Amino acid sequence: MSGPKVVRIVTREELIDICHGHLARVDAALDRWIRVGQRNDCLDDAAIAQTRSRRDKLAALIAADRFMDLQKQAPQEEQFLRDDLDHRLAAAAAAQADATSKARRSAEASAAVLSALRNSGNPIDPELEQGLARGDPDATSRALLALAPKAREGVDRQLASRLKTDEGSSSFAGWLASAHEEERDPAVTRISVRIAQIRQIAPGAVREVWEDRLAQARSALRERRHLILDALEIETGRSLTAAREREEALTALTAIIAQARVAGLDVEAGFEAVEALSTEAARSKTAAVESALLDHRNAAAVAASRDALLSALGELGYELTEGMATAWATDGRLVLRSGARPDYGVEVSGSERVQMKPVAFERGGIGPDAARDRDAETIWCGDVSRLQSALAAEGGGLHIERALPVGAVPLKRIALAPDGDEARASMPSLKSKSLR
Repeated sequence: MSGPKVVRIVTREELIDICHGHLARVDAALDRWIRVGQRNDCLDDAAIAQTRSRRDKLAALIAADRFMDLQKQAPQEEQFLRDDLDHRLAAAAAAQADATSKARRSAEASAAVLSALRNSGNPIDPELEQGLARGDPDATSRALLALAPKAREGVDRQLASRLKTDEGSSSFAGWLASAHEEERDPAVTRISVRIAQIRQIAPGAVREVWEDRLAQARSALRERRHLILDALEIETGRSLTAAREREEALTALTAIIAQARVAGLDVEAGFEAVEALSTEAARSKTAAVESALLDHRNAAAVAASRDALLSALGELGYELTEGMATAWATDGRLVLRSGARPDYGVEVSGSERVQMKPVAFERGGIGPDAARDRDAETIWCGDVSRLQSALAAEGGGLHIERALPVGAVPLKRIALAPDGDEARASMPSLKSKSLR
């Protein structure tokens, strides 16, 4: 397949830019992982040090020219940081909800015991009274032992009345058991955890009335309890979904901004208050930055691939002249003459995808014998192989996407002016030189 070819050229500069973009996304994910994790007390120094070490190993892959390894491992690390943070936050929310429940039960028990002590008319040790006021479980236990049997029965009735149902009340021991069973209610647990999760990612979205209504549900009659819990399920569910969507939008925006900055785009002025953006505003800005970054990268990649291809062709003996890269960008095509075979050359055209095809030159309607064209195409095939090796040696690559066999189409003839110079728009002749 040594005829015309359509190729995609990847330069070392483009690969490095892509890799730095991946690393920038990892850095953004790492910053969020540390910031949110520390804010919610679910990270320790050892975990942070270990994660930073993995990040440094990714950076070392770029220095070692292991570009493909970086492009594979960096997205995996970015996803790991997101998943790990979600796991840590879920565990922290469950623990927080459980701690809140235990604190509430302890406070209720302490309040009941303190009330019984005060009603007994006996003097109360100040330290014990302070402990009961704080809801200290140890103080509650000591106070219960100090109460007379009659007073303890009063505590039983006071606590049991808070959970009175159609089936009547329970003793103090029964109240404790009933309170424990109550916390196993899936709806109560789910709502408690959900409120904790909302507080983790969007503290301002938490409505304090939710906690009050959840407390009401715990002590309400069965039918009213279900009504309260159903309403809380809907409200907290919607709030958590909205908070997560906004957090995902802000995370995506932060990642693309990090990539844009590394690529050299100026995005500082438009994104000074990212955390204050709404979900839709964050998504809109993400799309805008993605579009600008894509255009920037495409333009840089095209310029770099043209420079790399022209340099490689020069090393193969094709004649270069000053301003060729500019002429290619302006006219969309360029013709280079082979220093070893002046009657033949190559025409390159296109931008992201480059078409390369051998051509023959003629002057005054006279050119090389057409019988030599097949040999010229075969030699060009060898040149393409050498181009691939040269670009690979520089850390890039030339990928053939489409190729025609020898003789599939007639070799294009390009007319030269009588003085030997081709039309300057196609082949500039400023200070011509061979780089072989």
